[in-house]
Amino acid sequence: MVQNAIVKKIVREGVAEVSLLRQMECGLHCDGACAGCSAKPPQEILALATNGIGAKPGDFVEVEPSDGHNISPSVAVFLLPCVGLGVGYALGTNVLHLSELTAMVTALLGLAAGFIPAFLMNRAITRSAAPEFAILKQLRRG
Repeated sequence: MVQNAIVKKIVREGVAEVSLLRQMECGLHCDGACAGCSAKPPQEILALATNGIGAKPGDFVEVEPSDGHNISPSVAVFLLPCVGLGVGYALGTNVLHLSELTAMVTALLGLAAGFIPAFLMNRAITRSAAPEFAILKQLRRG
């Protein structure tokens, strides 16, 4: 999905920080005068983008999500605790032959054990400063 953005700063060679603009019906040209206009959002949505065209801070550009980002690591982060819960319960009932209440405790231990790798994966995903978008073209100079 192609979006418009404003280049905020150059992070390093070939990578820029951009402020993503929300798409609105009026294109934010109404100055908030119309009754249904919610105007610009109060907070910026910042992201990293590969800057192959040499855009400068203040330039209005068109960006699209990079191909390299997929959803599988995020799904794994959410599924690991669920798998730990199921394995803990199955271990408690089938292998250890515990009562239902005690098997719930092993399920909770499995849930906690699933959170540890999920937390570490989430931290690694968050810390990787790989650009999420690619600048396609410059719309106008800032």
